[in-house]
Amino acid sequence: MKFFEPELLQDPYPTFARWQADHPIWRADDSGHWVLTRHDDVRSVLKNSSEYSSKAMGDGSNPLPLLTDDPPKHTQLRKLVDRAFTRRMLKLMEDWVDELAHEMVASLDVGTPLDIVQKLTIPLPVAVIARMMGIPAERSEDFKRWSDALTGTLAGVSLAERERDVFEMATFFQSLIPERRNSPSDDLVSAVVNAEIDGERLTDQEIVGFNILLLIAGNETTTNLLGNLLNVLLDRPDLWDQLKADPNLVDAAVEETLRFDGPVQFLMRRAQKPMHYHGQDVAVGETVAVVMAAANRDPDVYENPTEFRLDRERNHHHTFGFGVHFCIGAPLARMEARLTMRALLERFVAIRRPADPPGVDERVPSHLLRGFHHLWVAFDEAS
Repeated sequence: MKFFEPELLQDPYPTFARWQADHPIWRADDSGHWVLTRHDDVRSVLKNSSEYSSKAMGDGSNPLPLLTDDPPKHTQLRKLVDRAFTRRMLKLMEDWVDELAHEMVASLDVGTPLDIVQKLTIPLPVAVIARMMGIPAERSEDFKRWSDALTGTLAGVSLAERERDVFEMATFFQSLIPERRNSPSDDLVSAVVNAEIDGERLTDQEIVGFNILLLIAGNETTTNLLGNLLNVLLDRPDLWDQLKADPNLVDAAVEETLRFDGPVQFLMRRAQKPMHYHGQDVAVGETVAVVMAAANRDPDVYENPTEFRLDRERNHHHTFGFGVHFCIGAPLARMEARLTMRALLERFVAIRRPADPPGVDERVPSHLLRGFHHLWVAFDEAS
């Protein structure tokens, strides 16, 4: 069996269910790594950073701090940006993000087809992370282009073009280092540039990598989360009506989207000692893919896992990871999604798929990230 099958890009979940039921662990023919899909197996790997290294997420040529680091260095690096993502700091940003969401929603056309990804779910989180990093808003289009280049999620772009954009991104963040050292501000880039670990500053390479990670994590997750949620609502107008009647259910809708069709599908880990799963030995140094998107639909854990439900009482999904590597940007993504959905519900009475859209819906061409590059919708206002 192959892990990176092209047909999985549109709807991987039936295949995940077969793997889960018939092959709780298997080795992929195309990549050579082991694959785990059951809830308890996935959690056992994610929570155990001492026995499963995160260095499997990088190829060594362009490591991203935090994402590819293990404790104790991971713990030290995470402290650098933890304060920017605390509940208190996000609460201070909430009014501004709410205002931004309402402004962008107010600019949307009524009744006519529009690409909600290009009009809303991309520009909003990019604007937010740009502000947090102290980057001028006019660089927003560059931010998204650079992010797509690094993640490889834009169809039709050559490797040479991607490499050019990644180099441009790295050069940009490199250029900020002397500026933020000489005149630091209260922003994430300044925090990283001027941070010290055990009395030593980060290297320029670490600073650049850290800022690239913050940029990508700050926009990709929210963009894909919102796109996946709106796609569900297009198929389920009854859910829109429920949310319209009771906006307090928005938080439940966000959490159920993270479980049902999450923006991150799997993570890689490398075994640090011999492990054993379902009669299969995993040797030291071998790589394991933990498929959170499959674990989130494990029928032994979730009742009716293929159904999107707003009344799910125990929704302990793994989309943001688990343990020390739990996604630092999770509270920000949740806040952005919640405020954006509330703004949409306040203005519009209904959402629907347009009968004759100018373009076609287009999924992100990635097995790792799941979302939309283009999603056509039409909104209706009260008459």
